[in-house]
Amino acid sequence: MAAIAAEWWLKWLFGLIGGGLIVIVRMLWRKQRATELGIQALLRDRILRAYYHYQERGTITLHGLENVNKLYEQYHNLGGNGTVTKLVEDLRKMEVVDG
Repeated sequence: MAAIAAEWWLKWLFGLIGGGLIVIVRMLWRKQRATELGIQALLRDRILRAYYHYQERGTITLHGLENVNKLYEQYHNLGGNGTVTKLVEDLRKMEVVDG
């Protein structure tokens, strides 16, 4: 009888631990996904700001173009969409000036 009770308590304990781990993993996954989406939104914002800035100027600096390319690379790695791709392509076609 004691063995059956011990087995039942162990099953209950491991079930509780397993369930708790599942809850923790789900919570961490949601937080990670929210962080990725937040970073993606910030990268999109920076690319948009650069686009409007350089469109107003009519030219882009070499450092500005390098920066946009690095921002876009990570934006794309996070699953960014084609709207920003079109803007980056437009920036890549601009005349590059130093300063």
